[in-house]
Amino acid sequence: MKQLILAIILVIILPLCAFEMDTLVDAPTAGMLQAGQTDIFTEFYKDNGLLLGVRVGIIPRVMIGVSYGSENVVGNNEPEWHDQVEFYGKFRLMDETSRIPALAIGYDSQGHGRFYAEDDDGVDVRRYDIKSKGFFGVLTKNFGFLGNLGLHLGTNYSLENTEDDRHMNIFTGVDKSIGDIMVLSVEYDMGINEDEKWLETIMDEDIEYFDKGYLNSGLGIYFSENLYLQVKFNDLLGNRGDTSMADRSIRLKYYFEINAKN
Repeated sequence: MKQLILAIILVIILPLCAFEMDTLVDAPTAGMLQAGQTDIFTEFYKDNGLLLGVRVGIIPRVMIGVSYGSENVVGNNEPEWHDQVEFYGKFRLMDETSRIPALAIGYDSQGHGRFYAEDDDGVDVRRYDIKSKGFFGVLTKNFGFLGNLGLHLGTNYSLENTEDDRHMNIFTGVDKSIGDIMVLSVEYDMGINEDEKWLETIMDEDIEYFDKGYLNSGLGIYFSENLYLQVKFNDLLGNRGDTSMADRSIRLKYYFEINAKN
């Protein structure tokens, strides 16, 4: 009887994730999809927004992806389809060892939230509520601490820039497994490359200070080896004047692996 109970417990707590975590909340990690591994995801965000995307490990150390979204997908208003398809690519230069972190470089043009082709004055801006990372480099180191503890540090240069915000940016993050079924992720984007004029157009008049960066968190649950649900909380510090408590969204991922032998 004791052996049966122990077997049941082991089945419950066995790690369900057979795929590396390649993203925290929105920030990339040095984790990769291996050759043949694929994830299809959908994200529901503010203004009845819907984002669809796919990422694929094409060869060892290389993964690519595309995504596309729209606001007002649900409801009686006309959908606002984004003007462009966004692209993702990542190459791991160095694998993690017991002493050194993994190192990856890449490009991600998918930002968070609503897409703006122009501002209220009709000026072309072509950016998201929170900018995409653009070109990035990131270090990841994992430790065994009551499960897995991952630490991440990266830098990026977004292409969603105007003349006043062309700066390199820094981001960092941590993920912690909880019982091998849940994952808590926290990331901080310094927002060095944020556009002051842009934020002032969307801020409440009573808010004078906004230079806080973007603190994001996410709670993910693996319902199976293939199905992952993450509840996301972006901009917990209220860097954007129109954010109350947090910018809340839900992302659902489905993982599968293509057997190259077939």
